[in-house]
Amino acid sequence: MKISNASIIYADGSKEECSLVESNAKRELLKCEGATIEIAFEGGLIGVEVKSLKPLNSFIFAEIGLEIGFSDRVLALTLHPDAASIYSQAFAYYNLLAVDRTPTTPRPSDAPQYPPSFGDITHIEFAKRSPCWTYPVIVNANSIPSYTVFVLGDIGGDFIAVLLLSNGDVTAYMGRGLKVSLFLGKERLYVRRSWIMSIGISSNPYEAIRKSVEYASRKAVLKTREMKRRPLFIDKLGWCSWNALLTDDLSHDNVIKIVKGLIDRGVPIRWVIIDDGWQKEVRKGGEWFMRVLADLNANERFPNGLKAVVDELKRLGIEYAGLWHTINIHWGGFEKQVSEKIGVEGFKLPIIDSFVPPPQIERALKFYTEFLKWVKGNGFDFVKVDNQWSIHALYWGEETVGESAKNIQIALQVAAKINGLDILNCMSMAPEDYSNYFLSNAMRVSIDYIPFWKADAKLHTMFSVYNSLLFSHIAYPDYDMWISYDPYATIHAVSRVFSGGPIYITDRHPEKTNIDLLKKIVLPSGETVKVDEPGLPTKDILFRDPYNENVLLKIASRIRDSYVLAIMNVNRDGIEIEERVGLDVLPYSIADGRYVYYMVFSGKRGVIDRSERVDIKLKELEAEVVVFTPIENEKAVIGLKEYVLPPYPIMIYKLGNRVFVKAKTFGTLVYYANGVFKEAIVGEGQVLEM
Repeated sequence: MKISNASIIYADGSKEECSLVESNAKRELLKCEGATIEIAFEGGLIGVEVKSLKPLNSFIFAEIGLEIGFSDRVLALTLHPDAASIYSQAFAYYNLLAVDRTPTTPRPSDAPQYPPSFGDITHIEFAKRSPCWTYPVIVNANSIPSYTVFVLGDIGGDFIAVLLLSNGDVTAYMGRGLKVSLFLGKERLYVRRSWIMSIGISSNPYEAIRKSVEYASRKAVLKTREMKRRPLFIDKLGWCSWNALLTDDLSHDNVIKIVKGLIDRGVPIRWVIIDDGWQKEVRKGGEWFMRVLADLNANERFPNGLKAVVDELKRLGIEYAGLWHTINIHWGGFEKQVSEKIGVEGFKLPIIDSFVPPPQIERALKFYTEFLKWVKGNGFDFVKVDNQWSIHALYWGEETVGESAKNIQIALQVAAKINGLDILNCMSMAPEDYSNYFLSNAMRVSIDYIPFWKADAKLHTMFSVYNSLLFSHIAYPDYDMWISYDPYATIHAVSRVFSGGPIYITDRHPEKTNIDLLKKIVLPSGETVKVDEPGLPTKDILFRDPYNENVLLKIASRIRDSYVLAIMNVNRDGIEIEERVGLDVLPYSIADGRYVYYMVFSGKRGVIDRSERVDIKLKELEAEVVVFTPIENEKAVIGLKEYVLPPYPIMIYKLGNRVFVKAKTFGTLVYYANGVFKEAIVGEGQVLEM
């Protein structure tokens, strides 16, 4: 890879091409008539430093061309808002349907076109369309959409992963022709050293991605998922109020009614999120984002305050309660009296006539510490922090984007830590957010779930899986809440089990809750069944499009010594697809030997070696889970067949050639011994020798 060209854009709109004047292994120096660009290279990272005689453009101030030599297709994760154009009508239709309202918009297509034809947009247009989610697209390298933040491609036998960053003063994006655009946020004559991209190269594509994140963690604020504490809410079943109640129906009584109804039916809910709708707010305009928090006290639907609903939830057996707010406290910020009530100063947002947290680190830390002290005082254990992308746009003209984003994210995370709160991050797949996650360790990895929409079951699943390729290295991926009685609930349930992240439902009607499905993914204790590490798309589909091509979506992970593979049909046209799958598609180095395979939904089973494959045929939105377990001393333990992941509810102990299995719960143990598959009924805590 090399730098092919560079240009500078000034505040007056003029643009100059720059020429290379000096080059070595550590840097390239380019000069324009009125500016110099120093491009630095260090351990897989590329940084820029700019000195100018004229003010630089506060939006895109520089463009750098790359030559990478990708062969054929690349996988790009883009923030380009055109990718979400198919969703607005679906939100308007299905969100109302889920809360028993009659939609006033036409029903959207069950087979919409995706990806769209990406148009050219200005940066102002980009920011106005809430660019908070990344969308995976398989494209030619010359057709990468603008505002792409990650690219994976083949470079002739090796793979290269390019991760765009927010750092120093700058946020970087990639677009057509591998052109990198640099956003500043404030007119400046000088841009300090800012690390704009991280590059991993390996013969293994998964290793290339891992390297790109690891290298970024050396200079950016972010730390990798493995270096951070596991979130407290991640291992048990949750419920969120959003799709169940939206804003108008959210109330103390409705939350308690639903959660109690679920518990009474035997659903072991252990954590709850009070989502958007609890606030006293004032509208400062007709747009959604112009809702401004008027007071810290909850609205009239919570007559005894938020603490009362948390206390009642915990009397029902709920272990953890979470409160929703945005990174700017509410969509349009807050009134002055809110910050006065907690004794801190806000930053005036002229466009809405409201206030947001201040962008200077000391002031921001004080603000969030006091606000989250109020949250903790109401009994909450964690916060769901939404609208995080907005720190890209809140402070234009006040601070550079890299500096303000770093300050806000550090302040939020440190203040949460001070107050003993975990964070579930949302609307945060932008460089300003993920580049600064040094404590935060759970984040949504796709646009919102839409209830009952066939296309969302396909696209949301595909988006989440491919986005996890990158974001699972930064935090535990959250595939979002879902309704258990959704017609396509099985694919939602299976994908979330393979996410490795939090699993939570948003049922409105406990009497409709799909108890049988939930029993396949939740133990009686409330512990959710999940893989040991976030699932990844398999080797054979890294550069394929399961929505538009006749190929099955596959997610792979591990549970102890077993490999597990979820296979789903998300084809746009709904055709039946047949494939042969085996251990060779998994994103792991597979040892020689013999393995048993067991298919959870069909019950098919057999023995294969590393090179052999088995037949899979799935109709539209069908799913299958395959467990591959190595055979040792003619024995292999698969697990309890009642669960989506049979190996999860058991523990295996080996003593020489002897194998002992302890069950976490009651079920039917499936195992292989001396050439025969066998089954045995086991009870909770029972130990059985194979």
